[in-house]
Amino acid sequence: MKGQIRQTLILSLITICVAQINLHIFTETFTISLATVCLPAFMYLLDDVAILPLSLLSGFGIFGSRVLIHAVQTGSASGAADDYMPEIIFYFALGLLLFLFDHLIRHRRKLLLFIPGVMCIDYLSNALELFARIQTASYALDSQLVLIVVAGIRGLILTVVLASLDRYRIMLLTRTHAERYQRLIMLISRLKGETVWMNKNAAMIEETMNTSYALYTDLLNSGGPDSERQARQALSVAKDVHEIKKEYILIQRGLSEAMQSETESDGMLLTEIFTILTQSVRDEYADSGRVPLITMESENRLYTREPYLFLSIFHNLITNAVEAAQKRTCAVSITETEGERSYIFTVHDNGPGIPIKYRDRIFSPRFSTKVNYETGAVNRGLGLCIVKDMVEQNLGGTIRLPDSPGGAAFVITIPKERMEEAT
Repeated sequence: MKGQIRQTLILSLITICVAQINLHIFTETFTISLATVCLPAFMYLLDDVAILPLSLLSGFGIFGSRVLIHAVQTGSASGAADDYMPEIIFYFALGLLLFLFDHLIRHRRKLLLFIPGVMCIDYLSNALELFARIQTASYALDSQLVLIVVAGIRGLILTVVLASLDRYRIMLLTRTHAERYQRLIMLISRLKGETVWMNKNAAMIEETMNTSYALYTDLLNSGGPDSERQARQALSVAKDVHEIKKEYILIQRGLSEAMQSETESDGMLLTEIFTILTQSVRDEYADSGRVPLITMESENRLYTREPYLFLSIFHNLITNAVEAAQKRTCAVSITETEGERSYIFTVHDNGPGIPIKYRDRIFSPRFSTKVNYETGAVNRGLGLCIVKDMVEQNLGGTIRLPDSPGGAAFVITIPKERMEEAT
């Protein structure tokens, strides 16, 4: 309720201000202003406008402003109230007719229907005000033609305003949808990476369960004093692992099915992938002030049917570089060259690099050199492990970390049959 009252007051103030743009016809006090355009515009653009209170408040406000201006200009308000009182009649009629019209077309609010209706309401309201001023003389043909022309001009202005705002609103929606689409793509790429890791863990769960069953069999056959009790414990562990495996597979299947329709899309150009990736990383680090500088050079115009894998791979490598750079400005360059049977991607950053003693372990799961010494939090150490699995198992390629001066450089090799050259 308070919000609607505040809205009505603000809109009426806008209308009163716009009403000062006017011209006089017929008499010195019969004014034609652009305020008449405001009320239907508000009604069209805003769903919860209280049009009757707004029109009445605007009418009395405009009446008061006319009297005040008259008093300032002439030094006296004598007679001004009687001269401008019919304007209140105009705004009352305008508000009432707009209110009825709005209830008639509420579910069919189209410009082609809305504008002619508003023009008719404009004409009728002006005719009523003119009759209040000059009575029967208002029925003269030339007076009616002027009112029709005025309604037509204001209708044209209203059409331009509303059409422009509708176009602007469509542009904003298009931009919003594009941003949401970008975020959705990045979300799916991250989920794709997580499902790769889940597939690997499913194999580990199966292996653990088989080990428990094997232990159960060995203990039964050992014949020791506690072997039967230990065998039952091993069997209980195996059963628990089996139940965990079932639930795990259900979750894994649900994620895979949810993403299946999207990940089986027609694919993307590599340039499109890097455009989305660059914007996503920029948004991700905007608040921290550590936005990395990303450059991409490619010898070929490549196309892939596995865009989410490439997004996940390069996103992991870029975020690793940003985290390793800490407070330094991180720069990441990605270059693509063509080999005899493969395409070669080199991802190079300007960070501190990876010490030699860690290089044999960086692709191992749970290994991480990133520790937040303020909170004690340790990175979960899955990024490079997931990258390796996606490159090798999903794309049939290789990834390695050669020696490089200044920063880390990952070299990824993807077989040519997994990518296409766009024409």
